[in-house]
Amino acid sequence: MTSRTPDPRAIRGAAVPSRLIAIVVVILVLAAGAWWFFGRAPGTAVIPGITTAPTTATTPVSPTAPAPAVSDELTTDQLYREARKAMSENRMAVPAGNNALEFYLKILAKQPDDAGAKDALRELFPFATGAAEDQINQGQFDEANRIIALLAQADPSNYSLTILRSKLDAKKKQSDQQQAQLAAAAAARQQAPGTAATPQPGTTAATTPAASTETPAAPAAATTPAAATPPPAETATASTTAPAPRPAAPPPAPAGESRDVAVTSPPVPVYPIAAARNRQEGWVEVEFTVSPDGSVQNAHVTGSQPQRIFDREAIAAVQRAKFQPRVENGQAVASTLRRRIEFKLGK
Repeated sequence: MTSRTPDPRAIRGAAVPSRLIAIVVVILVLAAGAWWFFGRAPGTAVIPGITTAPTTATTPVSPTAPAPAVSDELTTDQLYREARKAMSENRMAVPAGNNALEFYLKILAKQPDDAGAKDALRELFPFATGAAEDQINQGQFDEANRIIALLAQADPSNYSLTILRSKLDAKKKQSDQQQAQLAAAAAARQQAPGTAATPQPGTTAATTPAASTETPAAPAAATTPAAATPPPAETATASTTAPAPRPAAPPPAPAGESRDVAVTSPPVPVYPIAAARNRQEGWVEVEFTVSPDGSVQNAHVTGSQPQRIFDREAIAAVQRAKFQPRVENGQAVASTLRRRIEFKLGK
């Protein structure tokens, strides 16, 4: 059997399709790589074996978002947790809708006989009273009204409510008077330049020549020797008729109204939390001086029962109070007063 030698032309003819196939494969690979490189989203990292999830827009949470208001859907246990958290963060009566006072009132609305909420409201009452007083002093009358209304729900017969309402009314009247005075002063300032700049009819024509004739007369009298030296007879007459200086008369005794010290803002003590927790009651007698400007000076305890339990809060309440000084014959004078501060828990 004889072997045949392959024809070189046939070999070249068979190699041509193989080269074409290789070229086509390379072109396809390059096209796929270019599509992958230029067709994907810019900045997207492709990691083998990990599928990237589509990004969704999220609304940023504001760090100062307002706290949620008291919801009727909260259970009693949730309300207790929120109330304890509010007390630990010193949110006794503010802000509105997120404070211990409202949480405990909501518990009582769900369970009117809940003893724990009632005890907590008794402890909270003096602190909420102090918060209402602070709002009144700052001129936040709507906020003070809101706290007073909540306190009335907790203990409608408490005498502190009467004091707070009186102080709120007095502060409102004082604010209205100040605003009226400011408005009157502003109106006067606006009217003053117009009246000063408006000349009266005939005044300019009458006063202008007189001023022009009097102006040169003054230097003429100063420079003329005859006018500068009066006659001897006139000089003697002037010297004999001049009145002799008299000693200054003593100032007249002041005359005016006389009245005693008046209380414009009574002492409102803050109940010590330890005493409220232990159900302690008592009183403190404080002696102090109301100075002529109405400020409280030298406040000190002269007696207390029990001792040293309520002393500090009683002195602080007296120092926060406002007084009108005593007046004698129209003059404000200092006076010494003594007040007994009662510490009673609401029933």
